[in-house]
Amino acid sequence: MTIRISIASLALLAMCACGQGGSAPSGPSNAASADRSAQMQTATPAPQFVARAAMFENYQIQAAQIAQQSAQSNAAKTYAAASLAEHQATLQQLNGAVQAAGMAAPSSALDENYNAYLDMLRHADAPNFDAIYASQQALSYISASGLYDSFTSTAPDSPLKQWAQSQSQHVHDGVTAARTLARNIRT
Repeated sequence: MTIRISIASLALLAMCACGQGGSAPSGPSNAASADRSAQMQTATPAPQFVARAAMFENYQIQAAQIAQQSAQSNAAKTYAAASLAEHQATLQQLNGAVQAAGMAAPSSALDENYNAYLDMLRHADAPNFDAIYASQQALSYISASGLYDSFTSTAPDSPLKQWAQSQSQHVHDGVTAARTLARNIRT
C-alpha cells in the first residue's frame, strides 16, 4: 500500500510540475488561440456545473479536515485551515446562487475520483502526506478552473453565471497557491 501511495504521489507531483513554467507571451497569436479555444469549448449545462462545483467544494472541505489531522508541515497545516474556512463559505455562496437560480440544492456526494483522492489521503503515510495533499490540491484546482472557464464562457446570463464569474479568478488563484504549497513542502 505504501509503495502504491508513493508511486501515485510521485505521479501527482510530476503532473503538477508540468504546469509550473512561466506564463506564455501575450500577443495576437495567443489571442487568436484563446478565441479558438473558447469556440471549441462545449457548453456546460447549469446542473452539471452545480454538481461539479459542489463536489469540488465538498472535496476541498473533507481534504482540509483530513490535512488538519495528518499534515506534518506548518505550511500544509496553515493551508488546510485556511482552505477549510474558505471552502465552507464558498459552498454556502454556491448554494445561495443555486437557490437564486431556482435550482435544486446540489448533493454533497463525491464522485469516484474525489473519493479516491480522499482515500489516498486517509491511507498516506506521514512522510508522504503533505506532498500528496499539495499535489491533489493543484490537480483539483486545475480541473475546477477548467469547469469554471467552460461554464462562464458558454452559459446564458443568470445569477449562477454571475456567481461563477465572481469566483473564477479565485479558482485560478488556487492553482498558484497549491503549487506554492507544493514548492514550500519540498524545500
